[in-house]
Amino acid sequence: MSTMQELLSAIGQEATVKLVSNFGGLRLYVPQSPRPADAIARCVGFSNALKLARLWGGDRMDVPRPALRRARILDLRASGMSVEAIAREMQCTTRRVYQVLAESRRAVRATSAPSTEIGLSSTPRITGH
Repeated sequence: MSTMQELLSAIGQEATVKLVSNFGGLRLYVPQSPRPADAIARCVGFSNALKLARLWGGDRMDVPRPALRRARILDLRASGMSVEAIAREMQCTTRRVYQVLAESRRAVRATSAPSTEIGLSSTPRITGH
């Protein structure tokens, strides 16, 4: 699982966009016991800083730096801007905005979906003749 997928799973899209917008491309220290005044807590909120501490507490994490255009689209959407307004702002098509949003949703689902072993099914397979 990539760092971006871990972030999306742990703190959600809105907080991940904030973290990437502020610290993307940097190695960021995540305190074991974050305080509300810590930079990471001010950026993503104290409750999300606690979630990050469970994963990286006492260590440094390399904050991913996705394509700036993609990150900006996600940031604008998280702020409540409409797809059409984002397309105008970013000078791209609404189709591209929808693609970026869909990719982000798929990444979130992929990190939160329960893993199952291949070949095992929780429901019996019924075959008819």
